[in-house]
Amino acid sequence: MARRPDARQSALLCALLLLAHPLLCSAAPIESLRLRITNAVGGAVEVSADRGVTWERLGSVTVPADRVNPASYTAAGWARDSHVAATAVNAIHIKVAANPQTGRPMTLSITPGGEMIGAATRQRSSAIVTDLPGGSGIFGGGLGPYVNSPVYVAVRRGRVPPPDTSGAVQAPAPQTLPPDYQPHDGDVLLIVRNEPARLPLYAVFENRAGGTITLDYGAGPVAAGMVDRPVTGIGRFEGGLYSWPGRIRANHPGVIDVSTAPHGMIGGFQIIPRQHARSPEMAYVASGHQWMVIGPADSGQGAPTPALEDFAGQPPFFSETILPSYRPDDILGRYADWVQRVWARAMVQVRYGDGPWELMPRIAFSDRVVESNAERADRGRHGLWLIPGRPRGGRAMEQQTRELADHALDGVTHLRIVFPLTTFPPPQEDKH
Repeated sequence: MARRPDARQSALLCALLLLAHPLLCSAAPIESLRLRITNAVGGAVEVSADRGVTWERLGSVTVPADRVNPASYTAAGWARDSHVAATAVNAIHIKVAANPQTGRPMTLSITPGGEMIGAATRQRSSAIVTDLPGGSGIFGGGLGPYVNSPVYVAVRRGRVPPPDTSGAVQAPAPQTLPPDYQPHDGDVLLIVRNEPARLPLYAVFENRAGGTITLDYGAGPVAAGMVDRPVTGIGRFEGGLYSWPGRIRANHPGVIDVSTAPHGMIGGFQIIPRQHARSPEMAYVASGHQWMVIGPADSGQGAPTPALEDFAGQPPFFSETILPSYRPDDILGRYADWVQRVWARAMVQVRYGDGPWELMPRIAFSDRVVESNAERADRGRHGLWLIPGRPRGGRAMEQQTRELADHALDGVTHLRIVFPLTTFPPPQEDKH
């Protein structure tokens, strides 16, 4: 794997790439996409790359939402009100506000067609169901929002204002979601995606307790935090059905979810901030092997640095910088802009000891095999390693499955997120 350029080369690369795409080296966030979803049967799911001047229809709403989830997942509480609280291949969750009675975050979800997976299933009537396939379009196809992208309601209950004295209809200005917002038939939601002013080239996690986390913006790695608990295994995170090995399945204020399994199969692990690891609903992390726990570096006196108490809900890991985004047809498909598509995708790599950076090992659970093929697949490094066991369901893993899963990533000494070099191209053919 070739090394990234040094600071001088990075500056030259930035200048050259800026000619190809104006968002690459900007000094301030710039809007790149708007999403518009009409909460009605047959309502349009649309995207605009020119601030709403023109719109491309990607799909339709099949089931509108009629309420919000009054007690959503804990990490949504670290998102800003009226902002995206999760972006994933299997859902987009929007935080409306905190529940005034309980303090729990209230959320509204947008989901792909087919089987509903994940947090949206806890309150199905709070989900706007679309006919888009999971892992495509706004669900991991490059056209989704970041965590903490702002959300507005552009039309309430399908009501269009009366014309003014000239006969022209003036559309109302979009408004942030009020704290007591409940979705109604005909509501039109607007999500604005702004690109971060700067993206790292790399984020490297030393996979051991006390390991260093570094960020590289082009001038070399800089310490940015520490690993409290390394990851050694994989788990059954169902949203991975719509993802691919080494790709980010989901990002929210308390998780980076990474897939190890091919599309249609399950296997992966998560990187979470220490504050989320201490949440009551995450008590199982203490004995689990499929979570890496990270946080700000120790100040040397047994406490985090005073500048930042925790990473929860903060960039560059848990807000505003990571998109679940991958399409296997970027190169094989008939796209004239395939180079930009490939450069716009984030990926996660691994390293074993002092060896080179490698692609994520391909590991998945399967109930169609009775024994592990770890040796033949070189533990997923040169083939697909199938771990026998139920890939889904709430039942505990059988002992053989757990022993294999808990040590599936043994030997991985470092993880690396390779950030995109550019943004995804405007939507033209991204409907299949």
